[in-house]
Amino acid sequence: MDMNTPGYDMFSQGANLFARGEYEESICHFTMAIEADPHFKAAYMSRGAAWAKTGNTEKAMEDFNKVLEMHPDDPRAYHFRGLAHLKNGDREKAKQDFDKAIELDDRYGIAYFSRGTTLSEMGETDRAGDDMVMAARIGEAHLQGFADDHNIWRTKYDKMVAELSGEREPDMAVTPDLKSFLDG
Repeated sequence: MDMNTPGYDMFSQGANLFARGEYEESICHFTMAIEADPHFKAAYMSRGAAWAKTGNTEKAMEDFNKVLEMHPDDPRAYHFRGLAHLKNGDREKAKQDFDKAIELDDRYGIAYFSRGTTLSEMGETDRAGDDMVMAARIGEAHLQGFADDHNIWRTKYDKMVAELSGEREPDMAVTPDLKSFLDG
């Protein structure tokens, strides 16, 4: 999505309102974005999330279903719809949607977490535990990937600063430092 997408301004305003907890107002803006571009996937997803926050899970599911109609391979839409089913107390339908989200993206950690929570509520504690372990492993892998990306950036940045300031020779190695990132 770029700023030239029809309805982008309305979507952006809706996202800001959503972030402030002004869900009813955000729904109006997401609706205007959808009217400007009836294929605006992010606007449907966001409006569905706002409907869910207001407790209107029926409207939320309509929006998630619309996304799935346009993009049947979207794991997030299945996950969000599963959360709406869960909010309605329909654990079986929620689990089915979480299953589909994981089938589409086996690295989608939050779907494992949601399914694990649902399985636990359904009394399937062994399977729930397996999903929680998988969610933790995926989260750990994402954190390591973030740390690795930061270390590469930090190493290049430190090297450039040292070279520009004349503090070191251009070929001198710099050790990546995650602690400096975490401290500030």
